[in-house]
Amino acid sequence: MLKVKFIGAIQGVTGSCSWLWHTGSDTQFLVDCGIFQGGPHHVEWSNRKPFPFDPSEIQYVLLTHAHLDHCGLIPRLVAEGFKGWVYCTQATRDVARELLADAAKISGLYTQDDVDSIHWHTVDDGQFSWGRKLTLGDDLIATFNRGSHVLGGCSISVSWAKSTGDKPEDFASIHFSGDLGCQTDENPYLPLLKPDHSPYPNAEYIVTEATYGDRLRESKCWKTRTSLLSDTILWTVAEKGGKVLIPTFAFHRMQELIADIRTVVVSDENDFRRKLAVGKQLTILCHSPLSNRLNGVYGEQLVKVLANGKYQYLNKELAGRAQWSASEIAALYTSLNHGRTVSYGPITISSVGPKKGKAAESFGQHLEKSDVILASSGMCDQGPSSEYLKMLRDNPRNTIILTGFQARGSAGRTLLEGSDQGAEVVDLSSHYSGHGDQQKLLDNIFELGGYKGRQEGTIVFINHGEPGSKETFRAKIMERNREERPGQRKVAKALIANDDWFDLDAGDYAKDTESLTKQELQEEIERLQKLLQTA
Repeated sequence: MLKVKFIGAIQGVTGSCSWLWHTGSDTQFLVDCGIFQGGPHHVEWSNRKPFPFDPSEIQYVLLTHAHLDHCGLIPRLVAEGFKGWVYCTQATRDVARELLADAAKISGLYTQDDVDSIHWHTVDDGQFSWGRKLTLGDDLIATFNRGSHVLGGCSISVSWAKSTGDKPEDFASIHFSGDLGCQTDENPYLPLLKPDHSPYPNAEYIVTEATYGDRLRESKCWKTRTSLLSDTILWTVAEKGGKVLIPTFAFHRMQELIADIRTVVVSDENDFRRKLAVGKQLTILCHSPLSNRLNGVYGEQLVKVLANGKYQYLNKELAGRAQWSASEIAALYTSLNHGRTVSYGPITISSVGPKKGKAAESFGQHLEKSDVILASSGMCDQGPSSEYLKMLRDNPRNTIILTGFQARGSAGRTLLEGSDQGAEVVDLSSHYSGHGDQQKLLDNIFELGGYKGRQEGTIVFINHGEPGSKETFRAKIMERNREERPGQRKVAKALIANDDWFDLDAGDYAKDTESLTKQELQEEIERLQKLLQTA
């Protein structure tokens, strides 16, 4: 029997963690183990409260991708006794190491030694193909398939020999979407990655995120996005004589912007070279020590080739849009990792490492020599972007381009809400968000690509989203299911994920005490003892 209990992302979009227990082989494992993010008091309590399981009894963590809300508590898991393997792609491992090392310095949840003690097992070593089977235990198998949310991201399917009574039946499966990206085969409009793979047609269960379960994207056109970026840079630099600051997240958003800027220069759609003043050399500076290190991962992993000769991640449309070979793409990211300057006709792109000397002088010197600065963090609250913002925000000749979510109370949200800064603010975040919208989420569940789905219908669990978004998305799932479109998956029911054990063999929530862990049994005993004492 296989049971699942959702630990995180039940009430919001962070802290993703699903606990699975295969009773036949007594194998306990997690899909993701992320930190909670948001308001400081709630987050501090959520990230430090005891795990509902014994970390020493967890044998594996299956990791969908490297964002901290999916991997950020793995070092704490290690510190409290987890000695098993973390299964993921090479790209996810390499990025996670960098992000966790940064988090160890500021979170206080664990140390660098805990990060270094993680046992990684990469699933894409050697001649790799998506869907390769990974044996976790007797009659228990996991497969990893491609995602488009960030580099290295995956969906994960777990298969097990389903049993009813004493007789085993065929293998059943549960699919975990991780964070779904935006790309589709018809329209891979973000610059770097191939589209997500869909759940297997015969999946009994699908666990889907619902971050944007209640909304549709405003724009799904790469030409619109790059034209807006091009026009904003040209307007600020060539017409107003100012500087452009683009606060950006170090992981994936920085690399997307680098690719877009390179595309802007050569694309006939934008006519960038003609519009730039004659003799003008446009200087682009990437200022983020963390993103520099991650650029090295992109240089190595983005253009990897599968056993069938196709790219593992790289969206081949990028090469055509930017007249750019795969080797040139890799070389740019590798060069920025090493601090080298790369020239493309009228522009140069360079990077800067850790600050040296007095901070004010260092930032001032970089600003003086640069027309466009890409700097972390994306919300302007810390890192180089906060320093550049202080120097640029009061001058109306300057422009600040926002390309990501801005949390309430952040400096970036203040800019969006129209404070008294003099600089122009341009919001391109809807063009860059890495989460699939409601339409993409629905298509990922229902489209079968010509294959035949289960006649009994699939049970869908909705997790990783705000309560209102989950409820809206649940209604949309059932609405589409009633349409009975030819060739689409049937859905038996859609459930909002909660923290009760669900028996995946029986297809219902487990109510018996046999489904309780040792820790839960002890807690129940202590609760009953207290009741007796007060009776």
